Amino acid sequence: MLLLPGLVIHVGVIGVPSVLTLGISTLEWDLTGPMTFVGLENYRKILFEDEVFFTAFTNNLRWLSLSMTLPLAAGLGAAVLISKTKRAQLFYRTTIFIAYIFPTVVVARLWQMVYHPFFGINQVLESAGLDWAAKVWLGDPQIALYAVAFAWNWHWWAFPMVIFLAALQQIDRAYYEAAAIEGAGDWQLFYFVTLPLLRPTLVFVVLISLLWGFITFDYVFVMTRGGPANSSEVMSTWIITQAIDYRRMGYASALAAAMGLITGAIIVCYIYLRRRGLEV
Repeated sequence: MLLLPGLVIHVGVIGVPSVLTLGISTLEWDLTGPMTFVGLENYRKILFEDEVFFTAFTNNLRWLSLSMTLPLAAGLGAAVLISKTKRAQLFYRTTIFIAYIFPTVVVARLWQMVYHPFFGINQVLESAGLDWAAKVWLGDPQIALYAVAFAWNWHWWAFPMVIFLAALQQIDRAYYEAAAIEGAGDWQLFYFVTLPLLRPTLVFVVLISLLWGFITFDYVFVMTRGGPANSSEVMSTWIITQAIDYRRMGYASALAAAMGLITGAIIVCYIYLRRRGLEV
């Protein structure tokens, strides 16, 4: 009975829309006209006709390659350094984490200003004599996706830092003292003591980064809308484009179902890893 209110909300907010999405994915519907049943035709178009879908999927993988490496490494490194700090630890934790509390739309708009071709970082580079480094950051198809991903990583990396720091504070200091008595140096302590004991937390942070990175939407939508020429398009923005701009609700629902299938596979892999002993 205590779980019933939460279960009702979950079914109403997630379960019912998910079932409706699967149903609409078999239709051709423009929101205002009649619904036409087309079966699996929308899924066939995804696999054999929609080149932008594969571009968006590839961009999602590129995004993941960044979100799974840079912020996790920076967060873990900062957490280890802060955990060893005796004074002003609260100051460092607050200073690093404060960027994460800002709304994503606000941060995206700020980075749009930073990337502006006529002021912001370009002006700083040109004043320093580095004209060759000034770019049209959000207008160049070769770098637009990575520029947006950098802004997201700047906002995101403080979260894994806090998680890692909390896990580090739970490690018994006796392990480090015993290893130090045996002659272990700083790197050996980190590799043979810290990392093994952080493994459950690391698996959890990797999963969260994987899921949140794969369904990323807000930064790309605000900063580039998937452009230029779909170079920064990701699956979530392509779904919105199909649903809102082109009014192809059936096809957008099929794209959403495909995206849900991929994220479901990620969760299944995580459950498998937990059963193999990587408990969080």
